[in-house]
Amino acid sequence: MAVAAAGVLLGVLGAGAATAAAATVTVKASGDTTYTQVTQDGDTSAKTTLATCPALCDGNKAGERQAVVGFTVAGLPAGATGIKARLELYSWNAYAATTTTVHKASGGASGTGTWASRPTLGTALDSAAAVVKGYNAWDVSGAVTGNGAVTFAVRQTTRNTRTYWASNDNAGTTLRPRLVVTYTAGTSPAPSATTTASPKPSASTSPKPSASTSPKPSASTSPKPSASPTAPAGWRLVWADEFNGTALDTTKWNTRDSSLDFDKACITSRAKNIFVSDGSLTIRAHKENYNCAGGTRPYTTGYLDSKGKGSFTYGRFETRAKSPNGPSNSRGLWPAFWMRPDDGGNGEIDVTELPGGASYYKASTAAIFRDYTPTKNDFRYTFPSGYAGDGYHVYTTDWEPGIIRWYVDGKEIWRRTGETTSWLEATFGKDNTYNRKFQLRLNFQVGGWLGDPDATTVFPADFKVDYVRIYQR
Repeated sequence: MAVAAAGVLLGVLGAGAATAAAATVTVKASGDTTYTQVTQDGDTSAKTTLATCPALCDGNKAGERQAVVGFTVAGLPAGATGIKARLELYSWNAYAATTTTVHKASGGASGTGTWASRPTLGTALDSAAAVVKGYNAWDVSGAVTGNGAVTFAVRQTTRNTRTYWASNDNAGTTLRPRLVVTYTAGTSPAPSATTTASPKPSASTSPKPSASTSPKPSASTSPKPSASPTAPAGWRLVWADEFNGTALDTTKWNTRDSSLDFDKACITSRAKNIFVSDGSLTIRAHKENYNCAGGTRPYTTGYLDSKGKGSFTYGRFETRAKSPNGPSNSRGLWPAFWMRPDDGGNGEIDVTELPGGASYYKASTAAIFRDYTPTKNDFRYTFPSGYAGDGYHVYTTDWEPGIIRWYVDGKEIWRRTGETTSWLEATFGKDNTYNRKFQLRLNFQVGGWLGDPDATTVFPADFKVDYVRIYQR
């Protein structure tokens, strides 16, 4: 489900019909959250249920809960027509006179569920006058017109007590949220259940990488895809580190000896924590006692930034990296590639965050922050097969005036614009008069918001980076 500092999950395409007239696909939701006015509800990011309730809920005049679910529709053929979609949520009980309404939502189906960070609701798509036991369905065809990401919010407006729905974290896999899409295809085959076709960005706003440089969808255990990068069509390479030497290039990177209150590790510049070998950078986290911040901490890690050595306004920011995180060895491990402005003001762009632990290891988080109250949009993408730690994957963010797009292994997974995010243009620019420069950051947090390491966490743990490349128009 959600990641506290970054993350919305997207669903992946389920089954597909091979050709023809009436095809149906079922899209699994990989992320959902209950946004609640009730602070006592706490962190809703890992609950097995979603909840809805009117504003007057169980006698509380500020007790509204909204169930928010995100999906990615992928693999519909270009000639698909007659697209229909229905959102389905499972209830264990039937309730008469319980009105629910589904809205298309802009923003993430993630976060800890705080009311202030809830997505913005669009036009109502469909309503139901009662809740049935089993799957409840709403027609959301107005929001699904083809491949791409979509988020829905379910509101309850009558019967002033909570309705519970199965979430994507529910142990009952047959009860989880789903989006059922039907369409009519011409002669173009729809993908089988094992395909991983992605939402296609429009030609006018999303540059298409050339065939020679497009990241391959599958993971690779090799650190080096090619010796010489070639710029994708429409872009020019302006900065890169291929990590081909035997030492960190300090003309491009700064290391730090420091600490953070939310990181349980001491950050060091030691070669034990940061080194270059065999064509890749390694940031290594150790379990060891080390003195920093006036005390002793049980872990050490590394951190790099490019402040004063490589800062940029707009561009394509790309890394090929391997997370250490697997399903049972990675609680409390959190590597990331992100950017912050040199002026220290508002704004953060997360190309990828790769938290570990059983609830998080399968996905990559994309995010933007205006500030750390937090005012943010975040989005968590689940790999169609495998996970971030099964090999090297390519993470890319295109930051251009008025629009930011994210890709994993060459597939667009998310985008934000001034229409989806009211503060985007003020924070990240809407035209070429914007001149704030952002530095690069690579770090490997240990512990914090998503949980601390436990006895199952394996140390030393390595965040490996094959390259970092920056392109501009």
